[in-house]
Amino acid sequence: MEKFKIISKKKIRKGKIQTKNGEIKTPFFMPDATRGFMKSLSDADLNKIGIGPMVVNTYHLYLQPGMDLIKKAGGIHRFMNWNHPLLSDSGGYQIFSLIHKNPEMGKITDEKAIFKSPLDGRKHELTPEKSIQIQFDLGVNMMVVLDDVPPVTYSEEETRIAVERTVMWAKRCKAEYEQQIKKRKINSEERPLIFGVIQGGKNAELRKYCAEELVKLDFDGYGFGARHIDENGNLMEDMVRETAQMIPGDKLRFALGVGTPEDIVK
Repeated sequence: MEKFKIISKKKIRKGKIQTKNGEIKTPFFMPDATRGFMKSLSDADLNKIGIGPMVVNTYHLYLQPGMDLIKKAGGIHRFMNWNHPLLSDSGGYQIFSLIHKNPEMGKITDEKAIFKSPLDGRKHELTPEKSIQIQFDLGVNMMVVLDDVPPVTYSEEETRIAVERTVMWAKRCKAEYEQQIKKRKINSEERPLIFGVIQGGKNAELRKYCAEELVKLDFDGYGFGARHIDENGNLMEDMVRETAQMIPGDKLRFALGVGTPEDIVK
């Protein structure tokens, strides 16, 4: 089954995404329901203003309330009492931000990310495979691979290492994704979409290399952004536009944390 279909390319590309929790028309905005809920807004509020797809976070849900409780509830949709499509972020950004701010909170290796929970200090490990397994357990409609997010303070060599690790982990995530599809006997209509994430910081060549390697893995779409904000908090529009153009025309483009509402419109 075709999960994403382009219906128009006039001025703004328009398309449709098919998920087991309904159709999504592109382009669309997804607000964060990071811990399984939207702060200060009820389900009635969200439905009234027409919010459909939302983003939940693997890292936060894994730590609290924990996967046992969510699985007992029957998955994240039932836990949230939300029937619309959901996308789960891998949790990599949160883990790496935690470690970069305080190296005592963990470390990153080619094999996995090791970190301490800021809630109780317990040690946890997250591999690319485990990230995908958790996202399948959540039962989301769209998921994101685990990537190494280089901070703006990284040197070119440190950024290159992060890009190589991102590509390596993307391969492992895709392999685990395919294993989980078979293991859980998920058909083409109900399979979740999966997104790779382009890294490379301000280095255009590294971003190009990362994009080319990820495209070889044939994900449903590709994320970019997140770190495309300068030291003053301004969106680096040229860099975002340049990265978006690296994504094949028939694939979904996922702008991650691009900034303010004004930035989103741009």
